[in-house]
Amino acid sequence: MTTIWFRTGLLAVLIAFAGLFALTSTTKAEVVDVHLTARPATVTVSRGVKMRAWTFNGTVPGPLIRATEGDTIRVTLTNSHQGMHMKCRGRKGRSLTRCLRFNLVHQAMLHSVDFHAARIAPNVAFRSVAPGKSITFEFEATTPGVYMYHCATGPMLEHLGMGMHGMIVVDPATPRPPAQEVFLVQSEYYGTVRGGYLQSSYEAMRTGPPAYVVFNGRSYRYAEKPIAVSVGKPVRIYFLDSGPSLFSAFHVVGTIFDSFEHDGNPDEALHNVSTQVVAPGGAGVFEVTFPEAGSYPFVSHSVIDMDRGAMGMFEAS
Repeated sequence: MTTIWFRTGLLAVLIAFAGLFALTSTTKAEVVDVHLTARPATVTVSRGVKMRAWTFNGTVPGPLIRATEGDTIRVTLTNSHQGMHMKCRGRKGRSLTRCLRFNLVHQAMLHSVDFHAARIAPNVAFRSVAPGKSITFEFEATTPGVYMYHCATGPMLEHLGMGMHGMIVVDPATPRPPAQEVFLVQSEYYGTVRGGYLQSSYEAMRTGPPAYVVFNGRSYRYAEKPIAVSVGKPVRIYFLDSGPSLFSAFHVVGTIFDSFEHDGNPDEALHNVSTQVVAPGGAGVFEVTFPEAGSYPFVSHSVIDMDRGAMGMFEAS
């Protein structure tokens, strides 16, 4: 098993998951050790807006995990989500409200991790872990593809909406042809912005539209910092819709996908696809080439979600 840190020279991968690491098996039938820590962290969700998120390893989405068909994935989840408490006795009005909210947001939490790439009894492997405790389980990566992992502790909507999700890629035993690789996770944030912070809540996730729809954790991330690609050379996009609730209608303006593999299954490819629907919890592999130099927006073509931040840019040269 080899752990690979993104390097500055690998521009597209660095941009796609800046600051995150990939756990990668370089040979067949290896054991890939995955260490995940459930903990709160402050993340940036939009320009000038932060959020107190629940995370795997301090980022939203969590770290990219990568293995090869036939590998054994050994997962250790540690729950470091310890609580903090303010004394609210004697407070009144807004002070009491702020105190109660602080205690609600900062209470200790049970967490778990569910791997869509696994064939395993979920009541055993995906069970909740108490603060300060750990669990280890393993499964064989039998099926190549792109999959979600996420916290499955109830209410699952809240844990997902607070940021506890990520991507695992299982490469086929027969390697894919060389291509530039980009990894994109679409997801949503809910709540109201106050004082530069998104105040998220389970009620907002249940009842309201999202405040932001994002790629890789931040609205308009790649509109602000486009992904550089080469004219005429293949680009492979590993795409996941983490939801928790909205479908994606993934589209690149100015070109047509050469192929799309549902859930990243190399035996199930559609060709010449303009826009592809990906369900929450679903994923796929898109292959595309850019015909000439220029700026090519990529979006969720549910256009209201573009207005909420689901828009980025490929810069072809």
